[in-house]
Amino acid sequence: MSAAGRDPQWREAERFAERHARMVLALVDVRVTPDDGSPVDLLGQDFAAMVDRSRAPVGTMPLERLRLAAGSRTAAFYSRSGYAKTALLWADRHAVALFAYTDDGYAAPVNEAARELIERGHADSERKVLVEIAQVSRLANEQRAALERREREAYAAALRETEREQAAERARRAARERAEAVLGRTVALLLRVRLDTHALSTTVKTLAESPVADAVADASRRLTMFERPAALARVRAQFIDAAAALDVITPPSGRDASSYRAARRAVDDGLDALDEASGEHTSGHVAPDVVGAALRRAARSWQIVVAEVVRAAPAPPPPTVPTQRAAQHRAEPVAS
Repeated sequence: MSAAGRDPQWREAERFAERHARMVLALVDVRVTPDDGSPVDLLGQDFAAMVDRSRAPVGTMPLERLRLAAGSRTAAFYSRSGYAKTALLWADRHAVALFAYTDDGYAAPVNEAARELIERGHADSERKVLVEIAQVSRLANEQRAALERREREAYAAALRETEREQAAERARRAARERAEAVLGRTVALLLRVRLDTHALSTTVKTLAESPVADAVADASRRLTMFERPAALARVRAQFIDAAAALDVITPPSGRDASSYRAARRAVDDGLDALDEASGEHTSGHVAPDVVGAALRRAARSWQIVVAEVVRAAPAPPPPTVPTQRAAQHRAEPVAS
């Protein structure tokens, strides 16, 4: 037991020994014990120490008391006035680390046990530093990886948004081009109807009897890359003609009917299938299986459109019978 309660400087010596144990010996859990009769001055999980500030060298008795109080813990002694020879021998036999310290804040190992304790502290400190460095490095790598992942995700999201905008713009442009093409064919058909009352029925009959969509679908595997564009353009033109005929036949009041909307959806689906078969918005070669499936889909859509055109078409006007034309001039009597 120290005399810290009687000498205020003794407690300062204990605090110095505590700093030495924590910083040099790497025993960060060591604390100064309260001045309540504790048999040791410093105590940690695996460490117990006494601090002596007397003017005489330390003998074996304080070391024996320390060894008994420390139990299985590492025992260390801090002396301001050194140690007796018998104390040094006893400490070596019982593995008690001896340190000498000065009032100006310096401590040095006295025996081999103390030097081993310092070396072990250095090794523990180095290992802890390396562990901390590894943890910091791992944390930094994880943060960098997370940052890179967020950057990739943000870039991918921006790319997807750009692709969606481009796809939407392509869809709007395609819808506008289709609407313009249908409008142009509709106007042309209306002009023909004004000039020829049989033009509409002739157009409906031509569309109903056209085998082009089915023939192109059946020949999809035999079409070469040079023949395919012309065949697809022919089917596309028939879809536009059918849509124009449907608009001419159906009055504005009848365009809310489900049959009309289904037919117009079939037109759009057929044109989309033709775009897929031609490789619109697709880089590289379109596989024959893809072309065949798309053309068969277009043929099915064609059947729906033609069926609605035939159903909605008005009855053809009766044929006009030519009549004898009246004489434009009356016959004059022949003068005798």
